[in-house]
Amino acid sequence: MAALEQSDAPNSWLARISQRLQLDRPLLFALAAKSWQAISGPITLILVISAFSVSERGVYYGLVNIIGIQAIFELGLLNVLISQAGNEAAKINKKNNSADHENQLAAQRMALLITGSWQWFLMAAFLFVLAGLGFGWLSLASVETQLNWWLPLAVVIPIAGMSIALAPALAILEGAGYRDSIYSFRLLQIVTGSVVVWIALAAGLGLWTIVLATIVQTAWMSYVVYVRHRDFFTSFRALPLPNDGFSWSRDVVPMQWRVAAISVAHYLASQLFVLVVLGREAAEAATDAGRLGPTLTITTAIQMLALTWVQTKFSLVSAHHGAGEREQAGTMWRQTALISTALLCLALGTLILLITILPWFGRGWELNFVLPWQLAVLSVGLIANHLLALQSFYVMARRANPFWIPSVVGLLITAAAVWTFGRMYSTSGLVVAYAVTTGAIALPLHTWAYIRFRREK
Repeated sequence: MAALEQSDAPNSWLARISQRLQLDRPLLFALAAKSWQAISGPITLILVISAFSVSERGVYYGLVNIIGIQAIFELGLLNVLISQAGNEAAKINKKNNSADHENQLAAQRMALLITGSWQWFLMAAFLFVLAGLGFGWLSLASVETQLNWWLPLAVVIPIAGMSIALAPALAILEGAGYRDSIYSFRLLQIVTGSVVVWIALAAGLGLWTIVLATIVQTAWMSYVVYVRHRDFFTSFRALPLPNDGFSWSRDVVPMQWRVAAISVAHYLASQLFVLVVLGREAAEAATDAGRLGPTLTITTAIQMLALTWVQTKFSLVSAHHGAGEREQAGTMWRQTALISTALLCLALGTLILLITILPWFGRGWELNFVLPWQLAVLSVGLIANHLLALQSFYVMARRANPFWIPSVVGLLITAAAVWTFGRMYSTSGLVVAYAVTTGAIALPLHTWAYIRFRREK
């Protein structure tokens, strides 16, 4: 079995910057990716606004939402795999003697994670393709538009399904210690994806822009798995099943199905906003969706930036817990949670201010985004959702079962409110429903369970 990579070895100017700022290389790669998104995002938005009318943008972002339902079929398993792989990698790296019994069992458990996740996600990819095509047709068929959306939909959904099939391999690599490699390739993926989107929009390719962007994402994932880290997966291929009772059904599925329930509920509650507004039987539905889409593009990028501090440390915290270093894991997590939440609040506040002052320029730019008060209300829900994510990440890092009952109950209440009031009152009803239910119901329920967990554990 090949030794696992020590991804954080210091070298070059990047390492010197990391040490001075107390950042590791993967976090710098991730921050570079988010910085690129912050720089490239306005360019992409300008091109999208130029390429489509307001109502056509509603269809564009609706198609993006439809592709995004792949998160439902991933069922939250990727973070479980990172946690499990991180725990096993800690045991493998603890003793590099290949004859050591504990080392061999950990390697066999890693092999089982690899084969089990491949089988699981191949089925998930197939189901996604069927559901994506059906859901996409139902969602867009009633929209009055001159855009030819059905052919791009038919092409892009199978390609997105391929990315689902490849996703567990990247999660296991990240948990196993290849964080440098994963985050550097994600940076390349984002940069090349942006350039392809710009070229496609400038060339007038319309909805085919989404198809090309998805191809770029899938191509990079294929390279990482089948070329760059092929030896890693080959090294575990011939290992026998673990003889310590570890199994996919007993040790992974019990955590996974709870995470799956939470993942589906979260997606229904927070990731289909454009389709909720687009599905209204009203003449202004496409226009409202066209204003909501660009706004959500920016807020999603902000959320991802804030979670960067969490995601890049998640595998390290899991490894610390796997090695019994609970105090060190707790300290790292508290610092990470504080920084990520502060970043989120600062960025959302800045965005609200910018949209508020747009009318002063007299160019009508504000018509491409939601109203400032709508964004402020939405931000309350986004911050509450971030706090939920922080609590969930920590629990998974401890290899504990997530609080699926309070999570699912709170999120389903949010989903019901968002879909009901969003269909009735468009964007205004949607953002108020999301903020009130997430902040006053979902977060308190989850926090109550989280506090009990910390006291008992």
